[in-house]
Amino acid sequence: MTQLALRDVLSQEFVGVSESDELLDAVELMRAENTNSAVVLRGTEPVGVVTAESVMDALLDGHDPNAVTAADVMDGPPESLSLDASVADAADLMGRTGDPRVLVTDDDGVHGVVEARDVAPTVEKQLRGAPAAPSTPPTGSEQAPSADSYSEQGVCESCGGLAHELVDVNGQLLCPECQPV
Repeated sequence: MTQLALRDVLSQEFVGVSESDELLDAVELMRAENTNSAVVLRGTEPVGVVTAESVMDALLDGHDPNAVTAADVMDGPPESLSLDASVADAADLMGRTGDPRVLVTDDDGVHGVVEARDVAPTVEKQLRGAPAAPSTPPTGSEQAPSADSYSEQGVCESCGGLAHELVDVNGQLLCPECQPV
């Protein structure tokens, strides 16, 4: 099976802000660009990421968005892979770290951000086109998965995060965090 490189699926530009940008300015930029994260750069070097979640945490902690900078609320930078890394490498990294985004970089810096929702269709097509694994009956305590369970991670259709357990809620596959109570 041919492995697609990240350069082949990288379709979105990334939103970048500086450490000294006011949080409100970063949020307005994220909203204008219709994204839930912004890479925090020091020159061309990624030093962190501001996410919708980190913004909400800052607001709930009582911080004034006009008095707080991107550096004050940013998380560490997402993991990165090269332009030549495969989509499968990105999906694997997202699954291991629990972060639904990976920076795509080379020697010149950041080229973009690939999110779980970007790689999911490619991984799904590759899995559907893959030959079926040899069928062997379960032995001992092994059980075959039921038709309703997923044996691989999937992408939550609400937050875009990778999850082992997705549940169909009104036609959307949702992770435990996004399911209504």
